[in-house]
Amino acid sequence: MNRLLAFFAEKQRIILTIFVYILIFILFLFRLFFAKPFHIFELPLVSVATWTSNQFSNALTPYTVTVETVKRLEAERNAFAIQKIEFEQMKMQNESLQKEINLQKRVSYKTVASHILRRSVSTQDSTFIINAGENQNIQVGSAVIVDDGMFVGKISRVEPNQSVVTASTNFNMTTGVTLFNKSHTIGIAKGSNGNLINLQFVPIDEEIHVNDLVVTSGLESSVPAGLIVGIVNSVKQDIESPFQNAIVEPLSDIRLHNFVLVVIPEV
Repeated sequence: MNRLLAFFAEKQRIILTIFVYILIFILFLFRLFFAKPFHIFELPLVSVATWTSNQFSNALTPYTVTVETVKRLEAERNAFAIQKIEFEQMKMQNESLQKEINLQKRVSYKTVASHILRRSVSTQDSTFIINAGENQNIQVGSAVIVDDGMFVGKISRVEPNQSVVTASTNFNMTTGVTLFNKSHTIGIAKGSNGNLINLQFVPIDEEIHVNDLVVTSGLESSVPAGLIVGIVNSVKQDIESPFQNAIVEPLSDIRLHNFVLVVIPEV
C-alpha cells in the first residue's frame, strides 16, 4: 500500500493531466446533450441583448435627417419668417395710417397723406422723397408732419407727382419756433450734428430749461403754429453774447416712418 501511495504521489501531475484531457474529450462528445437544457433560454436572452444594444445606439448616435427633410424644414422656416415680416409691416402701416387719420380729423388745416419712396438720412444731410407733388397742391416750404403732429421737415422741391422733403435735422434747414417757457420765447431752429436741432437767437435773459418743449411758431405761412419740433436737451450760454443756444432733441425719428402728412394751403 505504501508503495502504491508513493507511486501515485510521484505520478500525480501526469495523472491529473490525463484526467483533464479525458474530461474534455467526454464533454466534446456529449456537447449537444448538455446544450439542450439551456436552449430554451437562448432566444429570450438574445432578444433582450439586441433591444438593449439598439437603445444605446439610438441614444448615442446623432439623428440622421434626409436632404428632402432639411429642404422642407428650411422652406417652412422661410415661409414663417416672410409671414411674420409682412404681418409686422402691415401692423406698423395700419398704426401709422390711424394716427394720420386722427390728426386729419383734429387739425384745422388741410393735409395730404403720402408715402416715403426713398430717403437719405445722415448726421448732416437728411432728405427723403414722397409720392405727392404739384398735382396734389403741395408747395415748396410746406410743413411735413407724422404721428400726432410731430414736425419732421419741409418741402424743398416739388415735381408733378413727387416731392423732396428736407428733414428738420438737416444742416440747411431753418424753422421759426416757439419755446414753451414762461414767456413763449421765439427763436430759430437749425439742423445740427447727430440728428439734433440747434435752437438759436434766444435772448440771454430768457429762461430755458432742460425738457422745455419747442414748437413751430406759425410765422411761416406754410407751417402752422403748435407743431412739436422737439424737447430741450441742453442749454449753452455765452456771457459775451446777447443770445443763448439750446440743443433740441426731436421727439420723432423720420427713419422709423413710412407715411407722412404734408400741410397744403387753403384754396
